[in-house]
Amino acid sequence: MTNSTIAGLSLDANNEELTTKAFTELRKIKSVTLATVHNGNPAARIIDLMLAEDNRLSFLTGRGKAFYHQLKNNPSLAIVGMGSDYIMYRVSGKIRFTDSRDELDRLFLANPVMNDLYPGEKRYILETFVMENGTGEIFDLSQTPPRRRRFSFGKATITAPMFAVNDNCIACGQCAEVCPVGAVTLNETLFKIDHTQCLECGACYEICPSEAITNQQSSDIQATRDVPKGPRALLSPRTPDPLQN
Repeated sequence: MTNSTIAGLSLDANNEELTTKAFTELRKIKSVTLATVHNGNPAARIIDLMLAEDNRLSFLTGRGKAFYHQLKNNPSLAIVGMGSDYIMYRVSGKIRFTDSRDELDRLFLANPVMNDLYPGEKRYILETFVMENGTGEIFDLSQTPPRRRRFSFGKATITAPMFAVNDNCIACGQCAEVCPVGAVTLNETLFKIDHTQCLECGACYEICPSEAITNQQSSDIQATRDVPKGPRALLSPRTPDPLQN
């Protein structure tokens, strides 16, 4: 029987519940991975999340650090953390520098260990920045199959699921056959994808003979249609449907 929960929440949890859960758990994890762009290349480091409040994540960094200058050049930031329970929380969006000493003092009050690193007024080499608008997801790998739910906060809108089935579906069933976790099932005359269960591996997208499965996030994956499909040879021959001849 498939688990109907994700990270302790109902699969039907609303956006506010998902956001609150993700922010709370990221703060518990505290040391999370942050990714930026540096000269067109990815750059990542582990940084402590200083505060997680309603629709707002707060961090700080030194003005001399490459991280600081990367954010000044491109405020786009991706955040990911995973606890010992194998539940991943991911957030992305644009950040804003607060330019506020009061905000920095507030973060030091919430994280007193910072006084050991930057005692007294030496803290003011640091700058605080916040993410107030963004999208995210909870990916629960503690169960099989894993479960995924997406959320948004601030003025951002929820990112669409990676794959969807359109009206070109001929109900051949090849997508369901190659799905590793059974996320693709027949819904009356067309197949559908359970987005809370989908691994987004792309197997159904590659195998579909009628291009009925569309990628809703990026055109980058379009090239995979032209890649030789090794797994196809492993599929058992299908009985022709006389209605399609």
